[in-house]
Amino acid sequence: EEEEASWIGVVPLGEEQAEAPRSSSEESFTAKYLQQLWNTILLIALILCTGVIVQAQRQSRQDQSDQDTELDLKQLILQRLSALKTRRYHPGKHLRSRACEIDSCAVCLDQFHKNQCLRVLPCSHEFHRDCVDPWLLLQQTCPLCKHNILGKKTAGLGA
Repeated sequence: EEEEASWIGVVPLGEEQAEAPRSSSEESFTAKYLQQLWNTILLIALILCTGVIVQAQRQSRQDQSDQDTELDLKQLILQRLSALKTRRYHPGKHLRSRACEIDSCAVCLDQFHKNQCLRVLPCSHEFHRDCVDPWLLLQQTCPLCKHNILGKKTAGLGA
């Protein structure tokens, strides 16, 4: 009878919800465990975010340093280009200083025409100025003989 009396007023809820009532110490332990788990997840997320931010800052500084080096090299190339000689082409006038008697541009393969502006490189090779200047900005070498227009001490900067 006592056993039956303990069940009076109890409504069966089905298997899933028919758990034994938890004691307050069990509920307190579960709450503390969940709080500790949440704190750990937040700490890991904070550490990961900090790592991502630090890495992004390092990459940004490295990219800026690379851009500065490229800018310095480009300025050096432009300075050297402006110091190189140019001349107007006149057919039949062959200068003694010319390395070879070629009357065409090795970059575009077109013949030189009267009064076209030619760039004379330190190796004495000549090209259309509009053809060889973009080449020199990228390569810094003569398209024919690979002579470095920047000189030997700065040749490794562009690599």
